[in-house]
Amino acid sequence: MLEEGFMELKSLLEFIRLQRHDFLNHLQVISGFIQMNKGEKAREYLLEVARELERLAKIIHLQMPEATAAFLAALAGAANLQVEVDYDIQCNLADCSVSGEQVGTALETAFFQALSCLSSPEVTNRRLEITLRESEDCYTCRLVFPAVTPCEPLKEKISAVNRLLAGHDGRAEVVEVQKDGESSFEILLVFSRRES
Repeated sequence: MLEEGFMELKSLLEFIRLQRHDFLNHLQVISGFIQMNKGEKAREYLLEVARELERLAKIIHLQMPEATAAFLAALAGAANLQVEVDYDIQCNLADCSVSGEQVGTALETAFFQALSCLSSPEVTNRRLEITLRESEDCYTCRLVFPAVTPCEPLKEKISAVNRLLAGHDGRAEVVEVQKDGESSFEILLVFSRRES
């Protein structure tokens, strides 16, 4: 448990380091546009950075620190592996009936497994799509990424997450899907909501 906390803290510190580095890069780009009298380009770039910060704020405001930590650690890990992450967070987890520790563990395991698959040298399209949505009775987190490596080890790890969530009206599964001739893995995590 202590080692897991240390690794999570290390990942968060890495994320903060990356954010600082990105911030300094953004300042240099904006400064360059201004020095070249390209005010409109600087404005467009600022708007792009603001949109990215707005997306990042949705992670910060998940209202479940363990989930936030898992997301931020995944973003840091993805950056280190040069994995492009496209995430769409449409909700917070304020009404989740599953404990923060279990949600954090489920997310961390799913993210780690997805990034492990994407770190394989055979993967040319290093892209991870993450969506988090809510419905009347549950929250659904979906991770989609290219299927290059064998599925069985991934299924075993996600099966352990399913056992963790099953006692809380949740579930986890991994399936292989075909779309436009491309094969992808989809990890689905379902967390139950508190009744209103």
